[in-house]
Amino acid sequence: MKIVTKWVIKLRVKFKSIKHIIILYYVIISLAFLLFTYFAPFDTSMDRTISIILCFYLLVFPVVFLYTLRYALHIFLFSLAFISGFYGFYHHSFDNHSISNALYFTFRLYLLDLADVFTQDGSSPIRYPLLLEIARWSAASYTITTIFIAMYRTLEKRISLFIAQSIGKHHIIFSYNEKSHYLIQDLHANNERVIVVDDTFTPETQNMLEQMKVIVIQASINDEDIFQVCGAEKAETISLFHEKDQESLYVLMNLEKYARHKNIQLTFTKLLIHIEDNRYKTELISFLEKVEHFSFPVEVINVYEEVSKRFWKQHQYIFKQQKDIHVLIVGYNSFGKQIVSEAEKTHHHSMTNQKFTMTILDKFPEYSQLDHQEKVPFNIEKESLKTVIREQRKVFTHIFICLDEDYIDLMEGIELSEIFSDTPIFMNFTDESIEQTFMIATTQTKKSLYSTGTIEDVLTIDYLNILNSRSPN
Repeated sequence: MKIVTKWVIKLRVKFKSIKHIIILYYVIISLAFLLFTYFAPFDTSMDRTISIILCFYLLVFPVVFLYTLRYALHIFLFSLAFISGFYGFYHHSFDNHSISNALYFTFRLYLLDLADVFTQDGSSPIRYPLLLEIARWSAASYTITTIFIAMYRTLEKRISLFIAQSIGKHHIIFSYNEKSHYLIQDLHANNERVIVVDDTFTPETQNMLEQMKVIVIQASINDEDIFQVCGAEKAETISLFHEKDQESLYVLMNLEKYARHKNIQLTFTKLLIHIEDNRYKTELISFLEKVEHFSFPVEVINVYEEVSKRFWKQHQYIFKQQKDIHVLIVGYNSFGKQIVSEAEKTHHHSMTNQKFTMTILDKFPEYSQLDHQEKVPFNIEKESLKTVIREQRKVFTHIFICLDEDYIDLMEGIELSEIFSDTPIFMNFTDESIEQTFMIATTQTKKSLYSTGTIEDVLTIDYLNILNSRSPN
């Protein structure tokens, strides 16, 4: 019963979204019917039976819109040709042909071949029965549109690339991965043209991107013509999201080399380059400021840093409280490092006198303490987090779980929330299914579990200020 209810609700929502299309369909059909009856009066082939069948078909056809809009025209033309063709050949041919022959003659219509079975000698009549005119023109329209669409889809990539190279205003993203996927998704949602360049794509990924109308270019970063092929000269933005920082830096340098060698002015509003290693990021920013000034604007980002900035901006109140703060960080990976770094910056800018201490658990070779940071060796695979925390014998005001696996984060968070019921526990997720499980766990219980936000929150055109940087026409 629940399945049926969900199905009905889904159809109801779909109907509301395409209601205007259904109304337009009935208006067009009504006008076509009036024009058809005026210019092509009914003959004996349009008997009562086929008239009722065709009217019923035209009335109920919008049901197809609930399931597909992309192939609705094909289904309409194919079905109209089949119904009218089969009925016409079976009932109005000169001889009494079998059902098998009527079916065969009908399918010949889709090959733009009409069987002359309406005269005694097999010659072409001056005028075919009206029902057969409907059938053959519907079949011809179906075949021609199918061939044209198949050709267009074959050439669609080349056409889209030609438009990008000629008109521009598109977004080029180098390397497809979890990070770039979210930006691609948001650009697509805002009807922006997107080109993705990578050396390999799985068939599933390529099909998914092509369904989103994203242009997929499979090429190596060493390809000398890649910038010309993807229309870098007229792009709106370029984003570099390689897993290895060296590859993003390589593409950045090659793009500048390409612009100078071709003596062209790159007019895109910005180039975004994600650098994960803080050392590389600092060196690149220093290089851009003091040594090399590129011929195009470069913005260096770290998505984990952006998530951390966003989190501490929303939680500045933590450093405005009277009591001292002792934060526990479990995991010192890419995100954990950024949480620590941004926490220090936020605390420094808060100009507060409260004591701020951080205890960090990770696979450190040995125990160390520097200023207000304490690093404690911990291996999640061999040790119990609950036991290690109890051994510390300290009161933590906030806990951040930044382990490598979302599922482990969630399980450890739920377990710790049972011990530290009054301590806020923050976690970062990348898997949507784990995020949904987390939402269920926090809404159905009174556990003090919170999300730090995800990279999806910061990889949007609004947060990255992509569209707002456009110059007015």
